[in-house]
Amino acid sequence: MIIDVTKISQAAIPINLRPINLNQFFLFRDQFNKWIHSSKQLVAGLPSNYYIVSGITDAFNQTYALYETIGIFNGEYGYHSLTMQNRVTTDLSKADVIIISHPFSADGMSSHDKLKIADTFNKPIFVDCAFFGVCKNINFDFTQYKNIHSICFSLSKTFGTGRHRVGLLYTNDMYPVTIYDQWQYPLVASAEYHYRLLNTMSPDAMVEKYQDIQLEICNELNLIPSDTIMFGLDYSLKYKNFERGNVNRLCLSNLYV
Repeated sequence: MIIDVTKISQAAIPINLRPINLNQFFLFRDQFNKWIHSSKQLVAGLPSNYYIVSGITDAFNQTYALYETIGIFNGEYGYHSLTMQNRVTTDLSKADVIIISHPFSADGMSSHDKLKIADTFNKPIFVDCAFFGVCKNINFDFTQYKNIHSICFSLSKTFGTGRHRVGLLYTNDMYPVTIYDQWQYPLVASAEYHYRLLNTMSPDAMVEKYQDIQLEICNELNLIPSDTIMFGLDYSLKYKNFERGNVNRLCLSNLYV
């Protein structure tokens, strides 16, 4: 028997039989790209091709599959060391790829100083822009670097959708996503959750909403405001339990109302 899925409700249709509008998916992918470039912060120098991934975490996992030794700076996002363990090094001369968060994971500040250092090693560089959408005063212009191969953005921080995560990976390298994209086998489910969200908030909206509250809380707790509005920074021993690299990073988002 052939089921005419147009005559029954979506909820009653087994998920594997529901029609998928790939045109809508690819429209979202292009809107995601435009959304990133609509920020008041300068965005330039990205690789020409871009692909939907299941958040930046998915892009990390694909990077781990392509390279053996992962180079990071001290204070980088802990997922790399926890996942790769013996395959992670802070000796960038020994790395096969260098992963750098920008803004930097430890302090939410610009990583251009680190990118300049990493670029001198002539290794492929992956830039993790997870905090894009909740940061200010950050330059996302990568045109000066010759070794940046891949850059990934996510909507998780802006929209609070980490459990429905979706990211946009800019790369001209042969990542796994470039293969299944050619096969018309895209990651539709997480993208669908965000189709309408992009039209509700700009990449700068969270900063405009919460930056004053961040400054008030940092002043009250004697913290240095990070350029990533979720964080307050401390370089004393007062908040030693929150140490990341050479700084103590406190996440303030639970205090925002």
